[in-house]
Amino acid sequence: MSDTDQPRLAGIFSIASGLVHGVAAGLHAEHSTAARSFAVLAIAQVVVGLAGLFKGDRRVRLLVAAVSAVSIGGWIVAKTVGIGFIAGLETVESVQATDLLCAILAAFALALALAPKVAAGLNLERLSATGLATLLVVPAMVTASGHDHGSDTSSWPRPYFPGIGIDIEGVDGVSAEQEDRARQLVLDTQRDLMRWSDYRVAVDEGWISIGDERTGYEHFVKPTTLIDGKFLDTTAPESIVYKVYGETRILVSAMYMANLGTTLEDLQLTDYAGPLMQWHIHDNLCWKLGDDMRPSISGITDESGQCPEGSRRATVEIPMVHVWVVPHPCGPFAAVEGLAEGQAAVPTDERVDICGSHSH
Repeated sequence: MSDTDQPRLAGIFSIASGLVHGVAAGLHAEHSTAARSFAVLAIAQVVVGLAGLFKGDRRVRLLVAAVSAVSIGGWIVAKTVGIGFIAGLETVESVQATDLLCAILAAFALALALAPKVAAGLNLERLSATGLATLLVVPAMVTASGHDHGSDTSSWPRPYFPGIGIDIEGVDGVSAEQEDRARQLVLDTQRDLMRWSDYRVAVDEGWISIGDERTGYEHFVKPTTLIDGKFLDTTAPESIVYKVYGETRILVSAMYMANLGTTLEDLQLTDYAGPLMQWHIHDNLCWKLGDDMRPSISGITDESGQCPEGSRRATVEIPMVHVWVVPHPCGPFAAVEGLAEGQAAVPTDERVDICGSHSH
């Protein structure tokens, strides 16, 4: 192995490991701290990996080694004692093929960066361009399709990663027609929702925030789409949902609502996508008028069903469902957990649109 090959191969393995962490960030979307941690590590691995590809001096090799060591060390801690200061990683999770692959890729990067003579025995210089490319593609595919967060994903729900595809095939109780409808709804939502990727465009078009940004997600509604009588129309969703990071808002999903008077048991809802789609309602939200006289959510009812002073309980129960355009560990139709989780027609432990039972 030449001095030039060593940093290049170290960089390739670092990038490969970074891609796995990038996908992991999406699959841990319900734990923002864990997702950000994976994203930062992914960026670091890819950046130093690219540096190794194009500039293989000693300083770059040491950076590749340092980032790889952090990756390996973090994996060991997460799998043995947990990382208490990162929500979502505080609980020890068993070693799985995906994260083991990620650690192995980082170990190769570390070895190639620091110990070329040892790594030379692996004959890595004989890898073809196709083989090297495979190292970059396979990890992400394995992660998206096979990573288990502690619940049974052999049926439904399954992790959803738009860049890989829409994995809804072969779910028990779902007909071919229902599967086709569900897939087309996701594809159409991905296409049409991009119109409002900048929330300011939505505001200019008359969309109004319901004031729930403190939950981490902010729903915008437009009065005309709430009463237009349309059903699952991707060009006129009843609500647009953004993930809130300080002053930044990132488009994450559409929230479609059924027409007034529709119940959770209505065949129009239950037959559309069968067990793939879980409709829910919100009958415990408390609303109040703001200084601008616009209604906003102030919280949920207490155990006695009462709202805080100065707010009123919503009395209109309209079934709704989310369709995500970004990765989500509970599938493309997952509910927003917490305040926006709502109530479904089945017990919480039977719901397929929330991730509360997942163990991370």
